[in-house]
Amino acid sequence: MYVVALIAQILIYDAWNLVTPQAIMQRWIATMILLAVTGLVWYLSKAKVTGNTAYKLQIFALILTDIAVASFSVYTQRGMASRAVALYAIPIIVSAVLLTRIALFATAVLCVAAYLATTVSYFVLNFNEGYKIELYGEVGFYCISFLILASLLWIIIRSRKNS
Repeated sequence: MYVVALIAQILIYDAWNLVTPQAIMQRWIATMILLAVTGLVWYLSKAKVTGNTAYKLQIFALILTDIAVASFSVYTQRGMASRAVALYAIPIIVSAVLLTRIALFATAVLCVAAYLATTVSYFVLNFNEGYKIELYGEVGFYCISFLILASLLWIIIRSRKNS
C-alpha cells in the first residue's frame, strides 16, 4: 500500500505539473527501488528461508530502504518544510515486527540520524529557506516524536509479551 500511495502521489504531481520532470524521474527511481526491495523481501519470506537470522536481515533491509526513501522525500520536499517527515514512522512501525526493544529503538535512532542529516544538509545548501531556530525546533520536535513512537510501540509489544 505504501508503494501504491507513493506512485499515486507521483502521478498526481506529474499530472498537475507541480514538480519538475527531473524530480518526477528521481521519485520514480526511489519508488521503484523501494518496490524492488519490498518485492524481494516478500519473495524471500514466501520462499520459506530457514532461520530467524535470514528473516531479520530481510526486515533490516526493508527498514533501511524505508529510511532512505523517507530521507530522499524529505530532502526533495524542502527539508524542514517537508510533510514527508511522517514517512519515518513506517520503518519504526516495521521494526516492531521484530518484537525486540533494541531493534525498535535502534530503528528510531537511525531515523533520528537520517532526518537530522537530511534536514541540516538541505538547510546548509539552501540557506535562504528558513531560520536556524526554526530548523532546530523542527528537528528537535520530530526527533523526539520518533523516540516517543518507538516507546509507545514498545509498551504495546511488552504488554502483549507479558499476557
